[in-house]
Amino acid sequence: MSLSDELVQTLMDRVDTRSDAALRTGVAQVWHRLMGKFSPLIGPSSVQLLFMRSLDANRPLFPWLPSIYEDHPDAVLFSAFQSTLAGQPSDEVIKCTRALLGTYIDSLFTLIGTTLTMQFVCSAFRIDDSQRT
Repeated sequence: MSLSDELVQTLMDRVDTRSDAALRTGVAQVWHRLMGKFSPLIGPSSVQLLFMRSLDANRPLFPWLPSIYEDHPDAVLFSAFQSTLAGQPSDEVIKCTRALLGTYIDSLFTLIGTTLTMQFVCSAFRIDDSQRT
């Protein structure tokens, strides 16, 4: 398993999948925490751009993902994303979230490096080595 896949699995382990509502809330919480942690480091615009790139890169697999443009404020961007999740079956939400997180994490690895990305993600989610998959 690649480091990116391992990190995505660790994040997905934090999402409650016992109900549709819990799943969607958990996915939103993971994204909010992840974006909030990286915003001071790379800036809110870069956080938004990476998320938009993740959406664009994964739209061929999940055509229901919203098309979002740079001029949308963060709240609009994420609200559109959450709205599209609401209309999807849970298994599709899980697959899509994994794919988006994988793309986002890989982009961070490229942008700021693997070590710094790992440190920030682990810090944001209070993950220690024993909790990593």
